[in-house]
Amino acid sequence: MDKKSISVPEMAKMLGLGKTDSYWLVHKRYFKTVLVGGKMRILVDSFEEWYAGQFHYKKVDGTKPGKKYAHTMSVYEMADLIGRSSAVAYDIVKRGLVKTEVINGRIQVDIQSFEEWLASQSVYSKVRRDENV
Repeated sequence: MDKKSISVPEMAKMLGLGKTDSYWLVHKRYFKTVLVGGKMRILVDSFEEWYAGQFHYKKVDGTKPGKKYAHTMSVYEMADLIGRSSAVAYDIVKRGLVKTEVINGRIQVDIQSFEEWLASQSVYSKVRRDENV
């Protein structure tokens, strides 16, 4: 039977955080909590939804964050794919050659837009194969 809730220390262990940082996330109301027997519990569905929508925190088991935005990649990932510096990638973004969106304060490049742009020009090409792109 899958658990419906986890304790704050369990969540902290999943993210490799200390007590202060884990309670800070709870205090910021990033996920729904309930009191069970006077103890605070985090609803697993709420935690997973939050985890899928952010990029900053990473689970210690290696599960990638940001699954909600799997149709995007960071500017650094784009730079790595084309074998150029992040400054070159940011210049491509600044010139509006690819579609972007700001998610949690980070610029994310739309993967489909990137692929279309890459195919439409001859200056840049992929130097690394990415599992998502």
